[in-house]
Amino acid sequence: MPRTSRLQDLIRMLRHHAEPIGGPELAERLGVTLRTLYQDIAALRAVGVEVVNAPGQGYVLPPEVTLPPATLAEPAPLEPAELTFYTNPLSRGGIVHWMLEELGVPYRTVTLEYGTTMKSPDYLALNPMGKVPAIRHGDVVVTEAAAICTYLADAFPEAGLAPPPAARGDYYRWLFFAAGPLEAALALTTLGVQPTVEQQRQLGCGDYWTVIETLAGVLEGRAYIAGTAFSAADVYVGTHLGWGMHFGTLPRRPEFVAYWEGLRQRPAHQRCEAYMAQVLAEA
Repeated sequence: MPRTSRLQDLIRMLRHHAEPIGGPELAERLGVTLRTLYQDIAALRAVGVEVVNAPGQGYVLPPEVTLPPATLAEPAPLEPAELTFYTNPLSRGGIVHWMLEELGVPYRTVTLEYGTTMKSPDYLALNPMGKVPAIRHGDVVVTEAAAICTYLADAFPEAGLAPPPAARGDYYRWLFFAAGPLEAALALTTLGVQPTVEQQRQLGCGDYWTVIETLAGVLEGRAYIAGTAFSAADVYVGTHLGWGMHFGTLPRRPEFVAYWEGLRQRPAHQRCEAYMAQVLAEA
């Protein structure tokens, strides 16, 4: 079906639906994929038709919105924004590398070296911390692995790496649990720091073993950490568990082992492991 006809059908559907309607249901009624629906909504917004996404409810077209007929002309195709990945193979960039491979979109890799190019004026202008990973997507710059994974899942919804907005409680909770309490507890333990009970009250991570038991409890019997489907949260949590068990900073709990073994078999992760093996062989 031509895009003009699809846009007209989309507007007609929203006009006759007083309450917000969820993306999956809307796509099914229109007979299109979710990816096509997102593209069509973006096309309407680009010409001034503000389709509103009511958080946790769905899409709605406000009654005051008017649509000049000329705005439904077939839009010219947009050039996709270039996606550049700044990394070093021996860094947390491995998390983002896996995420990018799961997306299946084109990207350009820029490898930086510790102490030299990572601290160059050009890169410091991008990330004043002088560390990796970072991405540039068009004019957007994102640093910090958890933030990058979250951004990419939203920037490329067709990959299905984030749950629907109304079902993102566990997704956000455990992704940032790993970025916060888990990373902090692992860092303190690796440095040989054992906080007192009083100090634990001041730390976001509290006690190392409480963090471990909490994570083991949520993963028991689960293939994925945020519901029944693989998501960006699994990329982030899974990588930390894989690294932690490999380097001995995390115990090989049966819950961790079962979860990680399921994730590491994914083709995207296998490609990342093959790349790392080649890098280490050439080092």
